[in-house]
Amino acid sequence: MSETRAIVLGGGGVAGIAWEMGALAALLQQGVDLNAADLVIGTSAGSTVGAALRMGQLPAVLAAQLVDAEQAPDSGPAPAADQSYKEPSGFSSEAFIELTATAGRGDGDERAARARVGELARTTPAVMTEGEWVASIRALLPGRDWPDKPLGITVVDAGDGTFTVLDSTSDVELARAVAASCAVPTVWPPVTILGRQFMDGGMRSATNADVAEGYGKVLVLACGPETPGSPFGPGLPEAIAKLEQHSRTFLLEADDAALRDFGANPLLRSTRGPAAEAGWRQGDEAAQALLEFWEN
Repeated sequence: MSETRAIVLGGGGVAGIAWEMGALAALLQQGVDLNAADLVIGTSAGSTVGAALRMGQLPAVLAAQLVDAEQAPDSGPAPAADQSYKEPSGFSSEAFIELTATAGRGDGDERAARARVGELARTTPAVMTEGEWVASIRALLPGRDWPDKPLGITVVDAGDGTFTVLDSTSDVELARAVAASCAVPTVWPPVTILGRQFMDGGMRSATNADVAEGYGKVLVLACGPETPGSPFGPGLPEAIAKLEQHSRTFLLEADDAALRDFGANPLLRSTRGPAAEAGWRQGDEAAQALLEFWEN
């Protein structure tokens, strides 16, 4: 078995970013050297978290997002919180799941199903323009350049449904790659990269954990369970089963209490404090077992 290590960070909206950052911040405080990973894979919310982790700025970014919340861990001075984000107040996780499920019931393979969601993404008016959306993500990141350590960001072509993992060799600005990975269809606009429009990498899988195949140890943070048999791509149950044929895996998944904190609309800023607190609690509880997994 390979001695390499990978971290997979899944999608989950604004609440998911806060939950993952809270969990990782707790693990870092407990001495888990997460940035020693040979690869970090980020999908949607996880792409933002992965960038902050790889730049060594995760506690500061979390503090900035919780600048008005008492739940922020003590991490010293924080940069100003982003004020350019426009909340989609009418978003509903339940309605979105039904919308994508309808697209998934059409003819064709997984790529065709993703392309149908892409058609919705390209034709539905978004809350922000593409330029505004990319700028809001750029303001959220702790740096402009790709980190030195390997970071993969998952995206889906909104035109033909092709799944792609972007990295520092992809000839795309980091903020644009993250904005594309976070571009929830029908909410945020697809993002143009090299003449193509791309949308949320979570439209293949909320985690895309199978991208970590070949690594000896794989830590997966999932902002909730994934149903097996998805029409869009390999879900987490299938990916974990495949990974465990040749890898050791550790799954840290948002529990029922955390999911209640996410609420019906995990794209609201108000979810950050409760979600981060839930993530910190779960990370702290898992720290000892994870430290043993990660280091041995």
